[in-house]
Amino acid sequence: MRLLLDELFARAAAAVLREEFDQDALHVGEVGLSGADDAVVATFARSEHRAVVTENITDFAPEPDLVLVCVLQRKLPPGGAQARALAELLDRWASENPDPYLGQHWPT
Repeated sequence: MRLLLDELFARAAAAVLREEFDQDALHVGEVGLSGADDAVVATFARSEHRAVVTENITDFAPEPDLVLVCVLQRKLPPGGAQARALAELLDRWASENPDPYLGQHWPT
């Protein structure tokens, strides 16, 4: 599963996913989409066959043809440990969902 992390999450999480978990992950900031409209992010994700990892579920509600991985930051540890915890959560989810359905996913 290819992932695109929304700007609410640290870029470091995408790097950890690539370097330590061998996952195909990008952060919106790495592809020039920091501050971009959600519709633009969604278009990029579709064109790259990527799931969008976001906390802003309602922002992507008009985009029903996306895989949305919904993660609440408050459920992650604060500070520097957050990127690693997010990477671990997403790696586990991606391994368990190699061919996810369109719509919302809530990894635990």
